[in-house]
Amino acid sequence: MALTKEKQITLVGHSTINGTEVARFNAQIATDLNAQTTTNTYIYNQELYRKNLKQVRDDSDEFRSYVRSQEDEAFKEISSDVE
Repeated sequence: MALTKEKQITLVGHSTINGTEVARFNAQIATDLNAQTTTNTYIYNQELYRKNLKQVRDDSDEFRSYVRSQEDEAFKEISSDVE
């Protein structure tokens, strides 16, 4: 029997309007080549989401940029560990 290790990085973002959470963004960055990276969006307040669509979408775009930057860092770290 051999130990198998896996590392995942969890990222969470919140889109709030006037103190109310409208949407939450989650991402799991898989650092193992056999695992999956996922990104999800959850809308908690449909009325505020529709009224503030541009702001929530801007927040979503910003979160996705954040995920990409964290992926870049994680993959750079993994590459240097392998070499």
